Amino acid sequence: MTGTYGTFSTPGPSSTVATSSRCRQDDAQSTHSGERAASIDYKPLLARADSHTEDAPVEQDIGVTRIETLYRVFGSGKGKAPIWLFYVSIGLISYAYSLSANTVSNFFSFATSAFGKHSILGTVEVAVYVLGAVAKPFIAKLSDTTSRPTAYLVSLIFYVLGFIVVASAQNVSALAAGELLYTIGNTGIDLVTHILVADISPLKWRGFMTALPASPYIVNAFISGYIVEGLGEDGWRWGYGMFAIIMPTVMAPALMVLFWADIKAKKLGVLSLAASSYDGRINNKEERLTWWQLTRNWWVQIDAVGLILLGVGWALVLLPFTLYKGAEGGWGNDSILVMLAIGGVLLVSFIIYETKWAKHPLMPLRVLNRTLLCCVTIDVFNFITGNLRSTFFSSWVYVIKDWSTQNWVFFNNSSTVGLCIFGLLAGAIQRATHRYKYLQIFGLGIKIIAVGLLFYARGENATDVALVSIQILISLGGAFIVVGSRVGTQASVPHQDLATVIALMALWTRIGAAVGSAVATAIWNENMPKNLDKYLGDKLSAEEILKIFGSIRNARTAPPEIRVGVIKAYDDTMYVMYLPAFILCFVPFVVAFFTKDFFLGDTHNAVEGKVISDSQEALIIPSDQETAGASQAAPVDDRGRNVKRRAQSD
Repeated sequence: MTGTYGTFSTPGPSSTVATSSRCRQDDAQSTHSGERAASIDYKPLLARADSHTEDAPVEQDIGVTRIETLYRVFGSGKGKAPIWLFYVSIGLISYAYSLSANTVSNFFSFATSAFGKHSILGTVEVAVYVLGAVAKPFIAKLSDTTSRPTAYLVSLIFYVLGFIVVASAQNVSALAAGELLYTIGNTGIDLVTHILVADISPLKWRGFMTALPASPYIVNAFISGYIVEGLGEDGWRWGYGMFAIIMPTVMAPALMVLFWADIKAKKLGVLSLAASSYDGRINNKEERLTWWQLTRNWWVQIDAVGLILLGVGWALVLLPFTLYKGAEGGWGNDSILVMLAIGGVLLVSFIIYETKWAKHPLMPLRVLNRTLLCCVTIDVFNFITGNLRSTFFSSWVYVIKDWSTQNWVFFNNSSTVGLCIFGLLAGAIQRATHRYKYLQIFGLGIKIIAVGLLFYARGENATDVALVSIQILISLGGAFIVVGSRVGTQASVPHQDLATVIALMALWTRIGAAVGSAVATAIWNENMPKNLDKYLGDKLSAEEILKIFGSIRNARTAPPEIRVGVIKAYDDTMYVMYLPAFILCFVPFVVAFFTKDFFLGDTHNAVEGKVISDSQEALIIPSDQETAGASQAAPVDDRGRNVKRRAQSD
């Protein structure tokens, strides 16, 4: 894996040119016309390898993704830390994160059932996905304006606080509030880890390396089964509470290493991997900005107004789908209608604001290209169909199968294990073939087959072999889809826009997940009570049916003659969810044929000529041609408009 963890250097008269010539030629072909926006200045960071001096101009509007001086702090030599310390730090964070996620995800059904509100599961999921969507850009900019370890620390605080609130919840409202706090922390830890890994890997290894932090899920999927089994169905409070202690304990050493690297780099007078773009904007001629100025700039740069309009708008549009059943008058309820109306107005306002007034739009024109738009569409529909299937899938399995809690957890986590294993496989195939497109198309085809098999695996056909086989196929297809979109989008933009694209993809995929959960919850709330009444109405009272509807434990522990009807009701309801999921699976399959099949080589992306090398040079040094071209190019804003011309017209 030579060159996988090196620094950026511009091809020059060295062996690097020979090793990457074919890559650059293919890159040039892959980025013809449509993939590179005309007249847009993608000027790289300008700095000196020996010092950070006044005459070393620095790019003013860089995002959070930079890797300038990794080997100035980590490496061999006096005063340097071994490079493996950096990787072990990221590994510790990834391990703690995966163990927590694998464990607590199995407790939420028990937690909602404990309050007799299992059906509210979808409502909370919608809110969680919408909040997670808008939180990504916030966390990305926090990492940019402060530092990577600071963003990690803030995320950890929200993570732990959310667990404490959930563990001590006395009602379902507190449960939901804790989940939302936890979501902010969960989102931040995932995002910062993803950016760090993407920073230090060339395209040929990008798929494999971005899948690698998820590899602890493979082991923790089984460890979490024993934890959940040991705590039992009533031990969900301890399940959350224990990780309020474990997470900060495990992450502390990693945070210490990252903070040390940041401080060490500043003492050396250089920028570290953990440094923020704020540090990059400071040179001996500039006056340091106040925290008020930083906050104001941060608010504008993350397009906070746009995020609020988008997040609140989608929440108000989607939440009624999960709430209307319990509202008096259903869809005719005044509150439901007002939520839909205001949500629609806010989404229209978002479009107008982003088009007319946003200085830093959430989807800046300079990053929009055919591959990016296609991959966003692919992942959005992938998450819509995924959540249509999965929102109540775990609950369905819990009710229809007589598995132990441990085996149920193993089954729930099997999809995650599959995604991790097949994600690494997808990355390895991309490394061998240097392509991603047709592997992704193959994954989309596999998912269509897997979702189609769900129609078969119901009733008597819901055997262990059938269910596990479907999980494996869905994992295989999902891994090839996600890794393909990840590499394709990151290849289609320059390094300075990497964080923007990562946050953008996360935002829209979470919106897609929220849509899927909202529709699934609406289907569940509309059909499950009817189906329970259909099969049990002559045996149980309305109150008894309501208890079964509100708790998967009551549904599973019902007497045998009652449980037969419960299973039939569950099967019929899930069928209604599978049908739209199956139909919508064909949309991303068709769209995937329109992406660019970039060559995945030694370069960091397919629109710049920089390669990842093993050089100990720690800063990015552009070639003379690049510098000259950058100086002649007209500066542009996030919409790709000429700044000077706009200023004159204003």
